[in-house]
Amino acid sequence: MFINERTKPHELIYYEALSARTSLMKKESAKFENVKKGYEGEMLYDQIFDSIGHGNVLIYRDLFLSIDGSVTQYDTLIISDIGIISNEIKNFSGSVTFRDGSWYRGNFAIPNDAFSQLNRAVGKLMELRNTSRSDFKVSGKLIFPNDNFTFHSDDQSNWNKIILRSGLRDYFRQFNQSGIVAGNKAQYISWLISSSIVENPYFKPAVDKTRLKFGLYCGRCGSFNLSKKRFHLTCNKCGSTECNETHLLRAMNDYKFLFYNQPMTRNSLLEFIDYDLHFKAVSRALLKHCYTNNKGTRTTYTFKYFDFEDAVNKSDAYMRYKDHIPMI
Repeated sequence: MFINERTKPHELIYYEALSARTSLMKKESAKFENVKKGYEGEMLYDQIFDSIGHGNVLIYRDLFLSIDGSVTQYDTLIISDIGIISNEIKNFSGSVTFRDGSWYRGNFAIPNDAFSQLNRAVGKLMELRNTSRSDFKVSGKLIFPNDNFTFHSDDQSNWNKIILRSGLRDYFRQFNQSGIVAGNKAQYISWLISSSIVENPYFKPAVDKTRLKFGLYCGRCGSFNLSKKRFHLTCNKCGSTECNETHLLRAMNDYKFLFYNQPMTRNSLLEFIDYDLHFKAVSRALLKHCYTNNKGTRTTYTFKYFDFEDAVNKSDAYMRYKDHIPMI
């Protein structure tokens, strides 16, 4: 059973917002593609696991745990009465070789050692177990869900640590066996995990505002060339029509991830959208879709939702004016 949603990584949403408002530099483009590919692998993993079924186990996805003074990221934790299994998902493609303690694609070394990452993740879970004076098994696997991936190793013992796409369904099926249950012990382990969850401490973007194009843009083609109507904006490039509220939700999302943990005020949001909408429309949207923080004479706003997609899914039924996206 999935305990929590797998949300887009903060970095992915940041680069989506950044690429909509400026040209990415070479390193940014590479990072963007890498983060996007990783998320696609995680979603494929979830899809396959869902198709097999997972009612006998508790599954945490995409979380950060604070254990013994340090924070570790986990792609997936599978919990039963037996213990915890950490699945670290790597959406590698092509032919990769592990030799002499390093990973290679052809003759080029891959900088991060996936085995070391897995060992650290498992080791921190063991610390959590030992600190709580509990008795349950802790193990881990590297998962490679991409069917266009082949692995070679000079150490045959490494095959016990990995699951390739060809064996992924059989791997998931083992969690449906009769001996696997999520009883009281699993509930206790789940409580240990939940008690250790923290926010992502590593996401600290520092964007140069002068690089950004301010204003509202089309959600379909990204054009800033919009025509204003009373309650909608129509894209002059692709013909899509989105209501003012949709545009403001997208702008609030961009603001949240481009200026993470920086206060948002009505004036700062108006500046960010280049005053494309009347301040009264902006005020109504802030009150509807944000938490209000009053500090003296200054009012700041915190976006209620995780991201734009979350906002649309939760508020679409309550939006008075609808979007009109033409068929391709």
